Amino acid sequence: MLGLFSVKLLSMEKSPLRECTLSETETLRYRIYGSGPKTLVLIHGLAARSETWTDLVPLFPSDRYTVYLLDLLGSGESSKPKVADYSIRGHSRRLLRFLEKGSLSDVTLVGHSLGGAVVLLAAVEAMLGEKSDMLTSMIIMAGPGYLQRLPLMADIFRQPLAGKLFIALYAPDAWVKMGLRMAYHDPRLVDREHIARYAPCYRDKEAKRALVETCRTLIPPDQEEISACYGKLILPVLLLWGRHDKIVPLSQGKRLEAAIRGARLEVIEDCGHNPQEEKPEAALAIIDRFVMQGGEQPD
Repeated sequence: MLGLFSVKLLSMEKSPLRECTLSETETLRYRIYGSGPKTLVLIHGLAARSETWTDLVPLFPSDRYTVYLLDLLGSGESSKPKVADYSIRGHSRRLLRFLEKGSLSDVTLVGHSLGGAVVLLAAVEAMLGEKSDMLTSMIIMAGPGYLQRLPLMADIFRQPLAGKLFIALYAPDAWVKMGLRMAYHDPRLVDREHIARYAPCYRDKEAKRALVETCRTLIPPDQEEISACYGKLILPVLLLWGRHDKIVPLSQGKRLEAAIRGARLEVIEDCGHNPQEEKPEAALAIIDRFVMQGGEQPD
């Protein structure tokens, strides 16, 4: 048990915004919460930003965890250059450079949705580049590891005109609501507070341009080669899914569990695509147990 009443929990009062400059046009911005010995780096999903972790982060005991909330390039507070590699591989390589520049090691990467795909590829890249010592474990939360039907947004943006119109036009709340209705199992969460978390991703022109480019490059051209490497990963892996995920189905988690040696799949009931928002207490209990026990070590 977490003993939530006997430990000091993290506060989500805004910590100082920090930045990691990777190039003249690429700057990743992040915040740090807590000062414990376990280091987590949290990576948000598509059409999202680090605020997606608002309900989960305060639950982490501050004496056990140091939590980094990182905005991917093109999202949140990070820079949004017109010309950049917004593919999953581009994001994963920048993530590894972020860890290197911050001298971070023994890190648990936590990725949700697109962030899960980024974290998974980063682990593969670290393994192939003999940098696996940077990572102690990995948590993939509803993140695709195999080809699947593209989200409606990505499918639409494959048409050049649709992307241009999205960038140029104001996005009403109805657009945000449509995405949240797909993400949440509980429709009551499609409220003003949650809409406000995601609205900037649909309304900031530079963020919209980056989102369109990300959607157009969601499918890695070498996906078969990437997935062939999953069985070679040797770090502990937790796969965390909502039973009623309509965006990245539970079948993805089951395939990853079968492919990654020693991986463990945990399923949260009455939950959709965003466990960190729908079931934060349940998600935290699973994550805390995995991290504090050192994960499931492969044989």
